[in-house]
Amino acid sequence: MSFKERFKATVDEALAPLIRRLAQEAVAERAEGIRAAKVTIFEEAEQATQARVADAEARVQATVEEQVAARRAEDREAVSRDIRKRLEVEIDQKMRDALEAAENRMRIALADAKATAASELKAAVAAARVKESESEMAGVSRLLESVRGLDVATSLTEVLDALALAAAREAPRAAVVVLRGERIQGWRMSGFGPRDARPKSIDLSLSESGVIGLAIAAVRTATTRDSQSAAMGPGFETLPPDRMGLAVPVIVGGRVVGVVYADAVSIDDQHNRPVPSSWPESIEVLARHAGRCLEALTKQKTAPQRIQTPIGTQGE
Repeated sequence: MSFKERFKATVDEALAPLIRRLAQEAVAERAEGIRAAKVTIFEEAEQATQARVADAEARVQATVEEQVAARRAEDREAVSRDIRKRLEVEIDQKMRDALEAAENRMRIALADAKATAASELKAAVAAARVKESESEMAGVSRLLESVRGLDVATSLTEVLDALALAAAREAPRAAVVVLRGERIQGWRMSGFGPRDARPKSIDLSLSESGVIGLAIAAVRTATTRDSQSAAMGPGFETLPPDRMGLAVPVIVGGRVVGVVYADAVSIDDQHNRPVPSSWPESIEVLARHAGRCLEALTKQKTAPQRIQTPIGTQGE
């Protein structure tokens, strides 16, 4: 063996323990590094795992909370729908009950109202009939009293005055006029206002006296609806177009000696007599009876000339 080889062998032998120790230390250091690296890796991995777990838990928690909130919202909506449905059912039932009760009350009230109305109508009809009967009886009594007044008259003047008074009781406006020749002159008036105090101021020709002239010419009862000339009224007073004037001749021995004129026009246009009124018939009855009374009186007279002109010499 050469020196070089022995030297190398000696060096190798001398360095071998050192190399082994170094190798061992290197292995140990490597193992420690590996272990430290593992620890670090494990720690980092654990931290990452914990972070992922925390994040996952957070996501899971958030998902759970969202689901819980959604579920609660759904439950609340379901409960609300159920409550609304029950309330709607209860309200509908209460409304139906209230409507039925109201209809029942209305039916009862309507029945009561009909019964009351029927009773009131029956009572009103009965009262109207009683009033009408009383009015008719009063009219008959008034007419009978007027007829008696005419019967007890002892002169031509009294007959005409009684006739005027009786006519005034029957109609709102009444006038007794007498025929003197071819002219109409006033005798008594009622309901014509200031003219009542001066009836003899009336002095008209037959052509001017309207319905009065018509009654004289026809020797019968006439109204303002009988002709155009009669529509003007009595000639001495205007007559509304919606009212009727009546003229009844007083006939003695077939000759007209006077006329009773009447209408339903009052000064305030609110006459209290019933409508329809029987005043036209009453006026005609009075005029006819007055004529009979005048005939009876003239027959009692001994002077024939006074029978011919009973009016012309009386009542001035």
